[in-house]
Amino acid sequence: MSDRKEASTTARPGLSSPRPGQSRSRPGFSRRGFLKGALAGAGAISFGSYEAAAQMVGGPSVRGWGVPPGLVRIDANENALGPSPRAVEAVLSLVTSINRYGQNPDLLGKLARRHGVPVVEWTDSPFAPVPDAWIAVGAGSSDLLFAIGHAYVREGTEVVESLPGFGFITRFAGVANAEPVRVPLLEGMKPDLDGLSAAVTDRTAMVVVTTPGNPTGQLTPMSQLRPFVESIPARALVLVDEAYIEFAENEADREGAASLVADHPNVIVTRTFSKVFGMAGMRVGYAVAQPEVIERIGRHRANTLTLLSTHAASAALDDTNHLRRSQELVSRGKRYFYEQLDAMGIEYAPSESSFVMMNMKTDVDELVRRLREEHNVLVGNARARWNIEGWIRVTAGLPEENEAFIAALKKVLVSS
Repeated sequence: MSDRKEASTTARPGLSSPRPGQSRSRPGFSRRGFLKGALAGAGAISFGSYEAAAQMVGGPSVRGWGVPPGLVRIDANENALGPSPRAVEAVLSLVTSINRYGQNPDLLGKLARRHGVPVVEWTDSPFAPVPDAWIAVGAGSSDLLFAIGHAYVREGTEVVESLPGFGFITRFAGVANAEPVRVPLLEGMKPDLDGLSAAVTDRTAMVVVTTPGNPTGQLTPMSQLRPFVESIPARALVLVDEAYIEFAENEADREGAASLVADHPNVIVTRTFSKVFGMAGMRVGYAVAQPEVIERIGRHRANTLTLLSTHAASAALDDTNHLRRSQELVSRGKRYFYEQLDAMGIEYAPSESSFVMMNMKTDVDELVRRLREEHNVLVGNARARWNIEGWIRVTAGLPEENEAFIAALKKVLVSS
């Protein structure tokens, strides 16, 4: 008999962990008291309010979520607002249950409904496979990318991807004795879709499209992505990495490529909770594909999910207010960067992501070092990571962080 369970809004008995807000009594222990103490200890004044972020940046020095006061860390594309308060509350409400294996039973169903694919939920057992699932959840999208590489890339095959690009799968290809095939970007850091398609051969195991691109921030709209997917032979997997898609300026573009999955058995779409949902430290990502693909990559995955991470992710999906605020913060931050860079005469690449690429036309190793050592500002070195000479990648942070970066940049450039 199948373990498949259709989505339901009613509670089901026998789950391996309580839902957020449920309590299991313990002698001498008050869950409510624990939560109040934990929130106070975290400095989360009026935690239920979305003004918490503003309260954290008062005082003489910049203070971002999750970093020491005075440190401006805008190099890793983390969410400057931090996680959803609902996600944090979900974690705290379950922290005394970490002696148990488990996962949130509703997460698969929520993700399936979000992307319009058939709904199949987890079984009561945290170790049981989920037949016919169109969603796979892992410890960050990198966990799933690693499994995808193992499932599809073999010695003697090829992996096609843009250059520069995120490069996770093509790095894996090198380790697997497969051949990475890198296709240079077009002018304006746009992906060369025709070039990617032309690079496909009988040996191609996978074609990778990252949209928006990392580190470029350039979006591949569905009007271009759909015909591109249809140009790829069905024997080759098309991986669409959408880690930053929720930051696209046009809301319609945020829907992404999951709509392609139903009609294209060779398409898999990956997303993450690390960026717009502000949960990089929890390591939750997911993939959308037809069940045959999900089952195939599942053979190459361990059970890396945790009780806390899956409940946090489920709660974050419900917090549309925090999602909107995160998107607006990034959009405002990018506009501020554009205005300042225009005034300074610095070239940049307008971005559909949470960061901006900036052309310093100088020794960026020295620039990045001085920003770090003299001003406590961390930015991404595009030369060191992607071999893009003269460029840095800067995350849109809190307004105070963005202003601190621009002020520090001006000081370093003036004294160079």
